[in-house]
Amino acid sequence: GVVACVVYAVPPCIRLTALGMREVPQAPREAATSFGATGPQEMRLVQLPLARKAILLGINQTLMMVLATVIIAALVGAGALGLVAYEATQKANLKFGQGVAGGLSIVLLAIMLDRLTQAWGTRSEDDGGA
Repeated sequence: GVVACVVYAVPPCIRLTALGMREVPQAPREAATSFGATGPQEMRLVQLPLARKAILLGINQTLMMVLATVIIAALVGAGALGLVAYEATQKANLKFGQGVAGGLSIVLLAIMLDRLTQAWGTRSEDDGGA
């Protein structure tokens, strides 16, 4: 179930990373080249730090998409936390409290991961990309 959710959610991460890399201004790249940076050095020391915010946005969106599809995956028998929340919505089910706990767990996990990736993006700007 988790593998299927991740495979489903990875393309937006790749697209946002590629977009962030394409939107790096040309001037810093040219400066790195004129100072003698090789292609891999330019990528590692110039492009990746400047595209970090877009890359973290891609990771954030991937995590949110995975968590959103957890309950959908439970519909096809993937189990795990999504199944707990899904079973609580069934008629004549007396496990409402477990379903609420499962649903709240998914929501709290999403909020924590969102705040964590935002903090990484903010920290990278404060530390100069380090």
